Amino acid sequence: MANRAIIVITHGEFGIELIKSAEMIMGPQEDVKGLGLRPGESVDDLRAEAGETVEKFKEDGKEIIVCCDVLGGSPSNVALFLAAKYDLQIFTGVNMPLLIELFQGYQDDEDTEELLNRAEATGSEGVKRLAKDFLKK
Repeated sequence: MANRAIIVITHGEFGIELIKSAEMIMGPQEDVKGLGLRPGESVDDLRAEAGETVEKFKEDGKEIIVCCDVLGGSPSNVALFLAAKYDLQIFTGVNMPLLIELFQGYQDDEDTEELLNRAEATGSEGVKRLAKDFLKK
């Protein structure tokens, strides 16, 4: 069994609720933590909380996958800041298909690069525009 952890860092409660929603489908997950930048909180507060979370997982020997909502937003900037100190795998644009794909494989012995490539493809493929023509097929 692989020794990985997932941290979802987003604006507001989005990532925390995304984890709960994915767990409705996949069941409860271990070594998964959601963090949010809430109104009235500073980026420094989020950076400190994220740093503590990374430290805990690293102390447990975990390889860490971080998922953020928006490239260039405060949550992804926090992840990049931490990546300067720790070996982290970072996704931006987190969505339900990407997170479910990670949940399916993050505890398996699969090669990390293969898991990340598959999750990235699944997340991208999960975004579709459904026009009326789609319903006729």
